[in-house]
Amino acid sequence: MRKCVLCSKSGEDLSLFGANHKELGYIMVCQECWIKLNEENLIISGSGSSSGSCSCR
Repeated sequence: MRKCVLCSKSGEDLSLFGANHKELGYIMVCQECWIKLNEENLIISGSGSSSGSCSCR
């Protein structure tokens, strides 16, 4: 089961995103938490990624 490190939201269908947090290091978070971290400038630039299987660029 997938689980967000920050808000503990979980579920099989939950999309998680990788973020290199300035204080916590690399963590997997849900979209809402990733947006919040990005708005608060807590993600190291250029480090985000999705855990999905999309190969689009």
